[in-house]
Amino acid sequence: MPWFSRFTRFGDVHLVFGQERTISCGLACIIMAAFKINKLEPGKKALYDDDGILATAVKVLGPNPLGTAGLNNPQMVQLLNDPSLKMPGWNLSTLSQTQVTDKIIKEVKVESGLGPSVQVTPVIVGVDWKGGGGHWVLIDTVRSVLGKLYATVCDPWDGSVHVVPLKKGDSFNYVANGVIDFDFFGKRYEYDKPSVGGAFLGDIIWRK
Repeated sequence: MPWFSRFTRFGDVHLVFGQERTISCGLACIIMAAFKINKLEPGKKALYDDDGILATAVKVLGPNPLGTAGLNNPQMVQLLNDPSLKMPGWNLSTLSQTQVTDKIIKEVKVESGLGPSVQVTPVIVGVDWKGGGGHWVLIDTVRSVLGKLYATVCDPWDGSVHVVPLKKGDSFNYVANGVIDFDFFGKRYEYDKPSVGGAFLGDIIWRK
């Protein structure tokens, strides 16, 4: 699955990598993080693919790192901090539901108004679906528009950006609805019906 260019109501564009395996959302988030952090750094590789990151995971974590459910928390942090990706400093925090939103706002930082974002500090959040199971998503911007905050969630499952309202001190609630996107090429998964979740276990991976 390829990279997808997605535009938001805020007048910016986000590149989203669509996961190639049903359990490779963690790999896809790592791929997106590497691009968003390294794209402006001369001499640093920014574009990766699923197979390349999986090969690195095998070297770092051993055979079959995805197992039956994808990368777990320690594996995510270890792989994000691997020297080959040239973006050290990742940490895992397990917070209460109401602390996750404040942590997103603090680490991603708030941008005011509309227009493109050049330099971003993404975080990766573990989403726990109410129907069972989990999912990794990447948040690369937080916007302040007319006094309200919005997170742009890059979701590797459907290769789309979902705009999620944020409120300080409230839980991070994520509802993944089907999004109408125009694709020039490439396959991606889709949400056939709204998937309701949130950071119920409070797992957030962030970078100093």
